[in-house]
Amino acid sequence: MASEISTVKTIAQISDETRNFILVAIVIAKSDPRFFSGHLKGRGAFETDTAETLHQTARGVFTLTLRDSDRDTINCTVWGKADTIVHYDSTFEIGDVVEVNRPQVASSMFGRSEHYSPTVTSPYCLTINDQTQVEQITRHEGPAQELQQFKALLKVPLVQPNETIPLADIVASGSGCNGETFNLLVVVRAVRAKRDIRVARSNQIKSFREVILMDCSHAGVLMKFWSDSYIRWTEQWLPLKTTLLIVDARVEFNAYYKTICLAVDRKTIITQDPIVPQLTKLLNHAKTIPTQDIDVVCSLSSGSVDPSTINTVMTVQQILDRTEGDLVQEEDQFTACCYAVLTRFDLDGSSRIVSERCVHCRTLVREPNARCPKYECPGHTAANARERFFDITVDISDHTGTLTGCRMVGQVAETVLNCDVTTFVRLTDAQRTQLKWKYLLDRCAVRLIVKRRSAVRFQNLYSIVDCAIADPAEVEAKLKVY
Repeated sequence: MASEISTVKTIAQISDETRNFILVAIVIAKSDPRFFSGHLKGRGAFETDTAETLHQTARGVFTLTLRDSDRDTINCTVWGKADTIVHYDSTFEIGDVVEVNRPQVASSMFGRSEHYSPTVTSPYCLTINDQTQVEQITRHEGPAQELQQFKALLKVPLVQPNETIPLADIVASGSGCNGETFNLLVVVRAVRAKRDIRVARSNQIKSFREVILMDCSHAGVLMKFWSDSYIRWTEQWLPLKTTLLIVDARVEFNAYYKTICLAVDRKTIITQDPIVPQLTKLLNHAKTIPTQDIDVVCSLSSGSVDPSTINTVMTVQQILDRTEGDLVQEEDQFTACCYAVLTRFDLDGSSRIVSERCVHCRTLVREPNARCPKYECPGHTAANARERFFDITVDISDHTGTLTGCRMVGQVAETVLNCDVTTFVRLTDAQRTQLKWKYLLDRCAVRLIVKRRSAVRFQNLYSIVDCAIADPAEVEAKLKVY
C-alpha cells in the first residue's frame, strides 16, 4: 500500500501532516535514560509484583537531539521497555549518524518533555514508542562523502561566541547564580580520572568524571559529568588542546570545594572544537597558564603582587581558618603578613633546594639530565635546555600553630639568601649551615600569597614573596593574640 511507503524527509520539511517518513541526522546530544516500573494489564495497582513481572513492565525514556543541516535541529524522545531503552542508549553515541523510522510528530509547544530537553530550532518534536517489532532507530550506512558531511555538522556552533559568558563572571557571581544555565566557550585544562561513588538512597555504584575548564578570563572551573556517554566522550579530550562550546551548562555551588562548579543539564549540548574564530586566541592563552603547582608558585612569586602592599597581619591560625576553617570565602586567593619563626629551612640537609625547568616553556624537569617532557617544545630535542632555580620548602610557626609546606622559590629565595643558585651549589655543607642559621628559629616578617585548595587544586599553596628578620618592637606592636 502507498501508505506503507516511507519517504526521506529533512528536519526543515517536517510538519504536523508529516507521516511515514525517515529522518537521517547526526546525534549531537543525548540524555541519560530514566526508568520506572508499572503494572501488567489486568493486575490491580495494589497487587504485589514479582521480579519477573517487574522486569516485564519496567519502562524507560531518553532523548536524542538530532541535526541534519547548519541550521536545523530537533529532539526525538524514545519511550519503550527497559531492555529497548538500554539497547538504544548503549548503541548510539554523540557523533553517530542515524535513521529514525516513522516517528510521531507533534508540536513542541505542547510537548511537556521539551521543557527538559535541549533548545532546538524545529517547532516540532519526534516521539518513538516500541510498539513495532522492528527497530525504529538504526545506524545510517550511507556513502562516505554523505557521512562526512553529517560529521562536519558536529563542529558547527549552535550559538555564536558573543552569546557566551566568561567564566570569571560566573565565578564572581558566586552562589547567586546557583541553578542557572549559561553558554560557554572554553578550553579543557585537565581531565581527571573516572571515580566511583555509592549513592546512599539506592546503594548503587555511580561513576563520574571531573574536567577542569578555562577561558581567557579564568584559570579553571570544574565541570562534573555523571552520564556514562559523556564519561566515555571525555576520554578523548586533550588538555590545553580540546575546545568546547557548551550550550546551557548548569551552575552549581559545590559545598565541598566551597566554590562555583558546572554540571551537564538535561538541556546541555556540547560542541567539541567548534569552528569559530575565537579559538586561536583561546588556545594561545591556554599555553601561558601555569598548570603545575610549582608553576603557580613561581607565577605568584614573580612580582604579580608587590610585597610592600601586603600589610594585613595574620597569625598562623587565622591563615588556616581562611583556607580550611570558618573564615573561608569564595575568593581562592588572599595575602597575609605573618610574624613567625622559621622552623624548617633545610638548606644543608636532604630536602630539595634546587629544581630544574625548561628554558623555553618553563616546564618542570624532574629527572637529572633529562629533557623537556613536552614533545612540541624545542627543549624536548635540545640538549642543555634546562635552568636551575631555588625551590625551597619552609615551615613557619607562631604561638597559634605551624604552617607547613610554604614555598620559597626563584628570585625571592635569591633575595633572602643573598646569593644565586650557581653560588649556592658551590657552597660547602658548613657554609650552607651557617647560611641557614641566619634565619632558622628567628622571628621573621613573612609575607605570603595564599591560594586555597579548590576544584582546580587538591592542596593549599603558600607562596612566600618576602621574608626578613623582624624588628622586635614591630612584632610587639603588631603581633596578634589570635
